[in-house]
Amino acid sequence: INHYIITNEKKLASDYLTMFAKLIRNILENSKNTSISLKSELETLKLYLKLESVRLENKFDFIIQHPEIVDLDFISIPPLIIQPFVENAIWHGIQEKDGQGMIEISVHQLSESEICITITDNGIGRKAAALKKTSEKDHKSYGIDITIERVQFLNPLNKIVITDLYDQASSSTGTKVELFIHC
Repeated sequence: INHYIITNEKKLASDYLTMFAKLIRNILENSKNTSISLKSELETLKLYLKLESVRLENKFDFIIQHPEIVDLDFISIPPLIIQPFVENAIWHGIQEKDGQGMIEISVHQLSESEICITITDNGIGRKAAALKKTSEKDHKSYGIDITIERVQFLNPLNKIVITDLYDQASSSTGTKVELFIHC
């Protein structure tokens, strides 16, 4: 927002501020509840992704997909359960990547009581990101650890699987996170 104001891009500053205010309003509203609809969670996530895309000058695209048979209004999940993984994908994978990034979020209903939310990015991968992080000794990130504990505390059957992705030449092609949530 500050950049747009300094460069006298009032319309962009206003648009960004409006989107940011809506995101904060959604987060505050959702945080009052122990669970929210998956539809509400994905709407908040979409706002977050749009803001980050603008902040990074459209360095990445994103897609959120789910089969029509998944009733997003009926499925309840804890609020802000997906966002920390998407944030990691952007800040540690996509932001450091040369070229255009892509984040795919998909929802699959595995059974009447279990869904799988998959977050896949084509960033630099966890190994390369860890090497870059060694120079940031003063910063310790807790978001992922807290989210994993929270998910497992809510239901011991919940699990999170993080997979490093590689091509045939063993070069990193990104990261895939799968959240198995019992609802």
